[in-house]
Amino acid sequence: MEFSTKLAAACALVFSLAAPAAATAQDSANFFKVGTASVTYGPYVRFGLGVANTRPSDEHWLPPGYPDDPRIDFNLSNDTSGFGEIAFGYDWMNGFRGDVSVLTTGSATTTGPHTTSGEHADITSASVSTSAVMGNLYYSPFEQMGVNSRLHPFVVAGLGYANNKVSDWTRTNTAKNPVDRTFSGDTHGDFAYSLGIGMAYQLTAPGKHPAILEMSYRYYSFGTAKGGSTPLTEGESPVAPLTFENDAHVLSISLRIPLQRL
Repeated sequence: MEFSTKLAAACALVFSLAAPAAATAQDSANFFKVGTASVTYGPYVRFGLGVANTRPSDEHWLPPGYPDDPRIDFNLSNDTSGFGEIAFGYDWMNGFRGDVSVLTTGSATTTGPHTTSGEHADITSASVSTSAVMGNLYYSPFEQMGVNSRLHPFVVAGLGYANNKVSDWTRTNTAKNPVDRTFSGDTHGDFAYSLGIGMAYQLTAPGKHPAILEMSYRYYSFGTAKGGSTPLTEGESPVAPLTFENDAHVLSISLRIPLQRL
C-alpha cells in the first residue's frame, strides 16, 4: 500500500511537470532553439556520473522485548555519496525515448539519535549503498512539436528494482555507562521508482555523429533498507533490525551516444 501511494504521487508529479511544459511549449520554443541538431533516431548508449544525497525516513527497530518494550524510532542522516549508471535505450525522435539503466550509489554513512522518549540507544555506526535496474521514459515537449534544436529540456520517470545493502550496524547507549551492541549487515530488495527533470545539449555540429550531454536532477525511492538481526557482540536478536525507507536526491551528468547515424 505504501509503495502504491508513493508511485501514485510520483506519477501525479510527473504529469504535473509534463502538462505545463507541453501547454507552454509553443511560447517557449524560440528560447530553447539553439542551433540545428543532427539526427539521433535509433538505439543509444548513455553513461552517467553524479552525487547522491540519500534521505532515510521511517527509521526504527523493534527490540528483543517487543511488544513489551516499545518500538524505537531514530532521526538518521546520511553522508553524500557518489552515483554512477550505464544505460541502453532507443530514441524515437518524436518527443519520447526510453532506456534501461543499471545504477549504483556509493556507501553513505548512516547515523543518528533515537527520538523515542526514555533512555534508549542511538545508531552510531552504519552505512547504506544501493544498486538498481530501472526502466526510464523521457519526454521532450519541444522535440514533440518538431523543434530541431541542439538544446532540449525533458522530464523523466523510471520504475525498477533496487538492492539496498546495509553494513554492520551499532547501537550505543550513553545514558549511564557507554554500551555498544553491534549487529550484522544485510541486503534487502524492493521495488524502486524515480522522477526528474533535465536538459540535453547536442555537443557535435550538424552532420557529425552526435554526442549529447545531459544534466539532470532525479528523485529516487529505492524502497526499504534493512540491517541484519545477528548479534556480533553480546545481546539478543531484535524482533526487527534497523529498518528505514531509502530515498535519494541525485544530480548527475550523462553522455548519450547514438549507435547509428542516418
